Amino acid sequence: MIRTFLFISILAFTNIFPQDVQWPTRLGKFFSSNFGENRDTHFHMGVDIKTEGKIGMEVLAVEDGYISRIRSNYTGYGKAVYQRTNSGHEVVYGHLESFTPVLEKIWRLQQAKRMSYVVDTQFSPRDFQIQKGDLIGFSGNTGNSFAPHIHFEYRTSKSVPLNPLTRAFQLEDNTKPIAKELAIIPINPGALVNASPLPQIFPLFRDKKGVYHFADTLSVFGEFGFAIKAVDKREGTNNIYQFHRIELIVDNQKEFELDYTKIPFNQGKFAKTIIQYDLKRQNLGEFQKLYKLPEHKKTSIHASETSGILGLSPGFHSIKINIYDAQNNKTIVKGIVAGTFPMTLEAKEIYRDQKVVTLALIPRRGGLPIRDAVVYSFTPYGFADQKVELLNAEQVKKDLHITMATSSLKNRILQIIGINQLGGMVNPYHWTEIKPKLSVVDVRPDLKVSNTERGMFFQVSLDNYVPAYAQLRLANDNTFTAFKLEQIQPNTFLSEKLSHQIVNEIQYVDIELSHEDLSRQTRFHYLFTHVVPGSESVAFSNNRNCSIKTLPGSFYQNSVIWIDEVESFAPIKDGFHLSPVYQLQPFDLSLKGEIQVGIRYDRDLAEHTNLGIYFFDPKKERWNYAPTKNNRRKMILTASLEHMDAVTIIQDLDPPKITKFFPGNGGRYNKEDISKISIYVDDALSGIEAKESSFSLKLNETTLYPAYQPIKKRISYILDKQLNRGSYTINFNVKDQMGNESDKTIYFSVY
Repeated sequence: MIRTFLFISILAFTNIFPQDVQWPTRLGKFFSSNFGENRDTHFHMGVDIKTEGKIGMEVLAVEDGYISRIRSNYTGYGKAVYQRTNSGHEVVYGHLESFTPVLEKIWRLQQAKRMSYVVDTQFSPRDFQIQKGDLIGFSGNTGNSFAPHIHFEYRTSKSVPLNPLTRAFQLEDNTKPIAKELAIIPINPGALVNASPLPQIFPLFRDKKGVYHFADTLSVFGEFGFAIKAVDKREGTNNIYQFHRIELIVDNQKEFELDYTKIPFNQGKFAKTIIQYDLKRQNLGEFQKLYKLPEHKKTSIHASETSGILGLSPGFHSIKINIYDAQNNKTIVKGIVAGTFPMTLEAKEIYRDQKVVTLALIPRRGGLPIRDAVVYSFTPYGFADQKVELLNAEQVKKDLHITMATSSLKNRILQIIGINQLGGMVNPYHWTEIKPKLSVVDVRPDLKVSNTERGMFFQVSLDNYVPAYAQLRLANDNTFTAFKLEQIQPNTFLSEKLSHQIVNEIQYVDIELSHEDLSRQTRFHYLFTHVVPGSESVAFSNNRNCSIKTLPGSFYQNSVIWIDEVESFAPIKDGFHLSPVYQLQPFDLSLKGEIQVGIRYDRDLAEHTNLGIYFFDPKKERWNYAPTKNNRRKMILTASLEHMDAVTIIQDLDPPKITKFFPGNGGRYNKEDISKISIYVDDALSGIEAKESSFSLKLNETTLYPAYQPIKKRISYILDKQLNRGSYTINFNVKDQMGNESDKTIYFSVY
């Protein structure tokens, strides 16, 4: 087992409440998101406090102190108040609709001075002293906010975010965290989990005492790490939250710990290294790593010096995972993992009649006695049919004799997975009595390339079952390197985990299938590029019309990238593709920084305007514009991306749509009924950027500086006083990111 010394920061784990910190609203003590939630590119640095879905609720100072700063922006926290407390903390109240009348007046004066909605004004300790419970503003939905709430942050004196639920508020909570699934990740080449080199996900089962257990058939070989899908809950709400702390204990010794007590802002970019990013991109859920790779930076969340990377000796090992919430409610996950070594078996028929068939499972490589087996049935097309019921299983010396119904074998291929004496799973063995109508020269192989943090796999799938020996060859013009492919399902073969460096100067990937005196070789064209952190590289698509340029800060670790041309893709709303769709690969690769993408367009598009690179967002299921540069001389578009997404060229000639507005055109209003101007806008393609130049708003030729809520796509301006009786004109202009404009003139009167 790989071990280092455990480091414990006493201050980090101690609940220090400076005083009786007041909840910042008069409403119930409910929140929708808590501290440390992973947002891919950053962590959630505070608590999102509910305001009953309403705007304009009173926001109160949580401690004595002074207002140190007010800010307003189109994104981020929107309108926000910053407070310095007498206890030495910095407090942030974000997404406000408005400040107190005095602060609101100062804010508007700053807007007029700067001629901008964006304001950042700081105050001295003498300017705005406040006491706990004083009004500091009103809740809203400004900035990057999905619904009305208060974003609350509690920081150190040096602006390092702390967990408010452990360092400020003492809230009653009797609900334990919930553990959902456990993943085991093979790390080094040759590592196996249940005889597979691929990550494995296992369900967790809760007993009557509330303890979670995983199946007792888990076996490992080589270095591996655990990852867990777990959340916290509270009474009175359906929201799910980030747990506070987690410990991994192996054979009664702590091997790893995560602690969400504080997170400096400069560590937000490492959020992807805390979760199992590739599983998340595959829509398998968010698993938090209970290990840290050497190339990943140690963060404040890593509460131990141990890496959590394990290498278990042969035999049985106890695993215990303790999960804590902010109030120290504890959930336990436990089970047994067998440390083992690779094994293979052979199956021979030893008895048959009309009703049953008996097979002898004979250990080969590894040689340990086989004590149990699991058998699955597959169709000739490779689809798992069902788990086969064993009528009898009897150990005879090292062999295992298993008996099944003869009917279960008809037109099926059996996948037999033996379990050895140590609880380790044996490499799958495939047995059938089908006489295939096809041979290796008739089937069509399909190749899939998968990337992991520490290596890559080549997987071959056949469209029909045939007996075959499969071999992978990585070749250039002069030489090739061959690798055996292991049969993991009747129609599926998998390579061992190969180092990323193996693809250097590789031009072709050949798959050879052979059986008896027949063989078939299929060539796949991949332009692989091996990338190394700290250096620049360029990868091209096969047609050379799409490229990826990597920068020194693009990657966390060594990897391999390539570009696929996509045959089928998601449609575009109000537009169409002007280039092929290219999938940047691997799509589940975690990026540390941006990459630059280039797409060459056809000569007949040279005179077209408003061309841009768009990437497909799988979460929102839509094509999003990436700010694009157009080199017309070379006919190449370039853009920067944060993910390995699908990309294409789209032309945007459509102006934004003004969908709704208040006051209404031609409306007649009582002066008491008009306190705000609201305009809703939308743009189907390039979108509206959250910046000053994207829109202008005038009321009777007086320039106003409105807020823009990008998620709600709403532009709003709160009037500082009632309008006088008379006629009014609103002139509004909005631009999308391609410069397409829409104008609206609204006439209304006030009585």
